[in-house]
Amino acid sequence: MKFLEEKFVPLAARIGSQRHLVAIRDAFVVIMPVTIVGAIAVLINNIQGVFAKNGLNIVSIQEGYTNFIKTTGIQDVMTAVNKGSINMMAVLLVVTLGYQMAKGLNGDGIATSVVGLTCYLGLAPAVQTLTNSYKWADKATNVDVLTADVASGGLAANKLDSGGMFVGMILTMIVSEIFVRLSRNDKLKITLPDGVPPAVAGSFSVLIPAIITVILVVATGVYIDKLSGMDLWTIVQKFVSAPLNSVADTLGTAVLVYFLINFLWVFGLHGANIVGSVTTPIFTPLLLENTQAYEAGKTGTEIPNVVHGVGVFSVIGGSGSTLGLIIAVLIFSKVQAERTVIGISIAPGLFEINEPVIFGVPIVMNPVYMLPFIAGPTILAALSYILMDMGIIERVCLSAPWVTPPILYQFLATGGGIKAAIFTAIEIVGLTVLWMPFVMISNKQNASKE
Repeated sequence: MKFLEEKFVPLAARIGSQRHLVAIRDAFVVIMPVTIVGAIAVLINNIQGVFAKNGLNIVSIQEGYTNFIKTTGIQDVMTAVNKGSINMMAVLLVVTLGYQMAKGLNGDGIATSVVGLTCYLGLAPAVQTLTNSYKWADKATNVDVLTADVASGGLAANKLDSGGMFVGMILTMIVSEIFVRLSRNDKLKITLPDGVPPAVAGSFSVLIPAIITVILVVATGVYIDKLSGMDLWTIVQKFVSAPLNSVADTLGTAVLVYFLINFLWVFGLHGANIVGSVTTPIFTPLLLENTQAYEAGKTGTEIPNVVHGVGVFSVIGGSGSTLGLIIAVLIFSKVQAERTVIGISIAPGLFEINEPVIFGVPIVMNPVYMLPFIAGPTILAALSYILMDMGIIERVCLSAPWVTPPILYQFLATGGGIKAAIFTAIEIVGLTVLWMPFVMISNKQNASKE
């Protein structure tokens, strides 16, 4: 225990406060509401599939709902919402991450975001379309020749959505480091007279750093493409994303992540923030891939990824899955202090907020409650991963609001998964049974003190 307190815990705290990881974490937090809005839009447009997915093939209801959202324009509205949220996730991340990186470096957040977005869009491959194609006879050879006018059709969609998030993160961090540092150099600043409006003076102050950064970064990306024959997206996918995903989407990773989160909490550290700063940039693209698969009508094991969804089933009532503790204390505890804290914690616990339990019972540095606090979510992580991997319960495909009460939360996150909701109800019973003997031990300890 002494080794953990002196060596491991400080190391974990340093990792959790590393400025690049903090910037990434905070950037994802900013775009989380947009992710949820996009998920709601996808759910509304595809909720009729819930009936078929759960064996309720009521054709009249499905067709009636589909016709309703089409004729009322709801489908068009939700499609537009999805297009501006989930389908633009990489762009949104570039903007928010640029701002957060600049904040950590004491730079201009808005300017950094704009410069980062310029570099990202500048390097994003364009889609080309063929128009006005026709045949004509070559007079010299009398052979038909196919010709066409080539027109640029804009940026590739898969570079703007979740498929571009890793490139967006790497590129934005590089751009931010260069631009902010160049902006600090007084020799590169253009100083305008005092009478010039501050907004204009500020834009000219970073003009030269912006020019240098954009040309340097974009030129580097273009020449990498020319020399390697691969654009940045292909390189990152091949050498970064694919290897990380192959390691991340495993049972071992799921168990390790939720063990560490709750292990850190018992020492008073915010495990979700510390571990999440590493896992969020890996897990979020996996979730968005699942959202796109769900939108395309895929179900069951056709939904590609598993590990990111484990958290939905491993956090029942907050970190440590303390909803089981709340129920066990209400039923079995005779310690008035515990019952008072738990009484206050019922409402927050139903909405996945359990700091009153962690610090009020307490869980932190409590040798009795440490074990179930760590073991409960870890067991659920392993079990839910196996069940989702085997297709026994539905895989998580939507970003539901994390404050949604259990059972409803799992139902929404799986796109209307009935089996997921039933499994969650079973989890709550199992958690209560797990916490029960430890509540009784706590009772005995407190009785002996009186």
